[in-house]
Amino acid sequence: MGTSSENELPVWDGASYAANTGHHRLTDAAFLDTVTFGPTDRVLDIGCGAGDFTRKVADLIPDGWVTGVDPSASLLDHARGIAGPNQVFQGLRAQELARVERDRDFDAILSRATLHWVPKVDHPGVLLAARDLLRPGGILRLEFGGGDNIDEMRLWLNEIAAVHGGSADPWYFPQAGEYLDLIDGAGFDLSEGWVRLIGQRRSFDRVGLIGWLTSQAVQAHEVAMTTEGAAAFRSQVVEEVDRMRRPDGTYDLTFTRMDVSARRR
Repeated sequence: MGTSSENELPVWDGASYAANTGHHRLTDAAFLDTVTFGPTDRVLDIGCGAGDFTRKVADLIPDGWVTGVDPSASLLDHARGIAGPNQVFQGLRAQELARVERDRDFDAILSRATLHWVPKVDHPGVLLAARDLLRPGGILRLEFGGGDNIDEMRLWLNEIAAVHGGSADPWYFPQAGEYLDLIDGAGFDLSEGWVRLIGQRRSFDRVGLIGWLTSQAVQAHEVAMTTEGAAAFRSQVVEEVDRMRRPDGTYDLTFTRMDVSARRR
């Protein structure tokens, strides 16, 4: 697990990433149903990635404004290509939120499937920066990997990565009580919110699982590999993907999500 915000970042391909976000998009409506937007709200999306979710938010507030931040130039290029007129993007890591440009405090800060890439040691600072960007009463709404998220797959990928010079995955999947303490310590109000873990069975077939693995998962290990090692690692993952086949014939995975709703005091 990473222990510093100076860790090297994975390399993403915007088109490949965008083609494999369907399993995330299936939960968008349930997530957005828990957020009430005003017509002129300013919203920040931390880790906007390829921009498909960010565009959904922008369409909900056509008289408002959505800022997406992500450190990947390739992902931001894709996001800009599908953006609406009320969107802007900045090439920043979650640990660099203090550099976000804005014309006023944000009414809401959202993040989906991103913060498990941030090392545990950096989360207090990220949450403090998010609080400082929000207006009083503004909402912080987060969803990312937590608890025993994709445990079986993580063990499998770690095993293969070790053969090719890679490190164990850097993902931070916190427990609910642990993260509640961080949210409270950063100055957020949970009296009408929550910090909870949600278990989900996400559906994949063989092709879909390979697409997700190669576009969004193997990158966690490749930052420590040589070019040759990374190519061999990917090849072995694809060759052995049937190890993830379930008795029912599917390649479905069990996801566990950290789900947070809080407000700035």
